[in-house]
Amino acid sequence: MNLGTIVTWSFFISLVLVLVGAFMKILHLPGAEQLLIVGMVTNGVFVVAALSEVWRSERIDKNEKIMWTIAFIFIGF
Repeated sequence: MNLGTIVTWSFFISLVLVLVGAFMKILHLPGAEQLLIVGMVTNGVFVVAALSEVWRSERIDKNEKIMWTIAFIFIGF
């Protein structure tokens, strides 16, 4: 499995888990906190994999890599 596939799937899985978990939390359904925790862990996998892909890229210069890193840290977590 290549890194691009991990980035794509981890993004969609984390998005679905966090949205469903938040909806369940609003409705006070059981299991919402666990679902949110799994969604946040998956989001962490996405951020790490995306940053790895950005830093391995040869088309992006160093200044843009630093901007991407700052954006993923502040927005991703």
